[in-house]
Amino acid sequence: RGTKDVFSKGGLRDILGVSEDDVQLSNGSEAEIKEGNLLVEAENEQNMSTEQMERAMASLEDEDDVKAMRGAQKEVAEELEEFDEAVQTTKDAEGEDAENQDADSRESQDDDDDDDDSQNEEIKKGSRKKPKKKFPMKSNSSPTKQSENQEETAEEEMEKEFSAWQSKIGIDASTIEASLSPTERYGLRFREVINPFYSMFYYSEQQRMGEATSMEEEWNVEEIEQEKAEEERRAMEDGDLLVTHPKPEMLPRQRQLYIRERARLRAEKLRRKLTGGNWSTKIDGTSNQPFWYNSDTGESIWDKPKVLVEAEADEFAHQKQWNAVPLKPLVHIMGFLLSYPDRMACAPVCRNWCAGANHFSFVRHVLPIEMNPLAMDDSKLDHNHYRSISDALDASLPGDTIELGDGHYWLNDPYLFVNIPLRIIGDENDPSHVVVELSGTIVWKGQGGWMEGVTLRRPRISSNAKALKHTLQIQNGGQFDMFNCVLNNEGSSASVALVSNANSKGKWKKVEIKGGGQQGGGILVEDNGTIEMIKCRIVSNHGDGVTCCDTTFVTLRDCEIEDNAGVGISLMDSSHACIERTRVVRNNGGVMVKRKNCVCDPCIDNVCDLTLAKGQEVVPGFRFVDGVEYFDQYENDADDNQMLES
Repeated sequence: RGTKDVFSKGGLRDILGVSEDDVQLSNGSEAEIKEGNLLVEAENEQNMSTEQMERAMASLEDEDDVKAMRGAQKEVAEELEEFDEAVQTTKDAEGEDAENQDADSRESQDDDDDDDDSQNEEIKKGSRKKPKKKFPMKSNSSPTKQSENQEETAEEEMEKEFSAWQSKIGIDASTIEASLSPTERYGLRFREVINPFYSMFYYSEQQRMGEATSMEEEWNVEEIEQEKAEEERRAMEDGDLLVTHPKPEMLPRQRQLYIRERARLRAEKLRRKLTGGNWSTKIDGTSNQPFWYNSDTGESIWDKPKVLVEAEADEFAHQKQWNAVPLKPLVHIMGFLLSYPDRMACAPVCRNWCAGANHFSFVRHVLPIEMNPLAMDDSKLDHNHYRSISDALDASLPGDTIELGDGHYWLNDPYLFVNIPLRIIGDENDPSHVVVELSGTIVWKGQGGWMEGVTLRRPRISSNAKALKHTLQIQNGGQFDMFNCVLNNEGSSASVALVSNANSKGKWKKVEIKGGGQQGGGILVEDNGTIEMIKCRIVSNHGDGVTCCDTTFVTLRDCEIEDNAGVGISLMDSSHACIERTRVVRNNGGVMVKRKNCVCDPCIDNVCDLTLAKGQEVVPGFRFVDGVEYFDQYENDADDNQMLES
């Protein structure tokens, strides 16, 4: 209803719950009823005050809203009384007026009572009593029961009103929108057009409907069903799909058939894997290049599969016999042979056998101390990998190769004996990358040996100038060759390297020898030992550079003997030396000392920086450096000693 309808007579009658049937009297005439209704309405309008109107309206509202409204009214009244100065004056005036009005009302009430008595006699009894009984404020029930009855009545009236409005308006959207107020219509349009709200269910439903629509558009269901039926028919013909209703006694036999068929399929798949039958070539659609495709696993690669390469190698081996044996079985066969001499004897047969004999799987790897966390766990050590050089030597066979990676290695044993032929490989380009810290001496007794790209030195924490320990000692007929290595014995009073005993020999190239002690110097060759040095450097030793004694043989080619505290070359006790294109300079003891019975082959194109004593000739085969003359301060013994300085 509109606002005007609410405050009309009929609207107030609906709010107060007064119906026309209650007003009518069962035994009265229509005229009397109309006249009585008019009198009742007139009396109700006269007697209904503002407070009664508010109470009637409050009966239709929620209890919380009513309390809030009354609280707000009370606060407004208190604020007016507190801040409005005219309120007190108005109250006093109203009090006086009220007293006057009460007096006047009492007088007028008496007059009215007389008039009312005459009017009441003309109206039927009960025409005024029934409406009063229906008025909520006149109820004789308790306040709680009265409020409950009012709430139930309000709910029923609201339901009736909503049903009447729905039946009147209907479900037409245009009609519903026309019945809304402008504010409600704007709010509805804002939610529908300007800022619509969509839930997650709405989005998921829309996505599902879109997918279903696209699937219906792209897929032909009838065609799919036909293909499915055709595939089932082919499967039944091939035996992959069994469509039957077996008897219970037939189940064991069918189980055996199933197991046998499954084993056959697995064996066929394994056969294709071993023979490469599951690989085929296809053409790439983008680059038009061929590639290999595995039908069993779906794998795609560009290079030829390894299994096919091995199969071709096997076929080629059957044609060329033993000279074309594939590498993999050849390495497996070589694994049963000793590295030396069996495997070494197989290497010269052909190129294929040489590759198998020197395969990297035969190399023993030693981990540096920088990889100790990995080396401590046995499960992380691969085949032929060891924690220390000692462990690798204990497991090695004659002719094996030990590889040292970049890093540091510690040898704390006083002596490390090598009694078999071995190869020790480090960094062939830079020996400083592979450092072996020696506390003792490496004693090489093997009949063959090779070391490349390794630095041997003394650790500073164990250096002891009084210790007589060589860095390397070749004895008892041992043979040991080196290339691009560094031997540093700084911290010990013994020579850097010692070659002693008959048939002990070595051939060294690009080896640097330094840090030798006063008792031996750089390299000491004795007791029929033999050493050949090519492009080696013997520098910064505290004694002689090269010392030969006891019938030894030394060959120096393109070497440098510099900055030694003693003599550059010392020949004693029938030693034999061959010196070619060697630079001997800045040695405190001179260029060479050759004792009696020693032989020095004719020197070829050597360089020195000193001269003989006054009146002596320059050493044959040596030439001056910058033409500087030097007069020897030592006394020469013509019988026992011949010191040649140039």
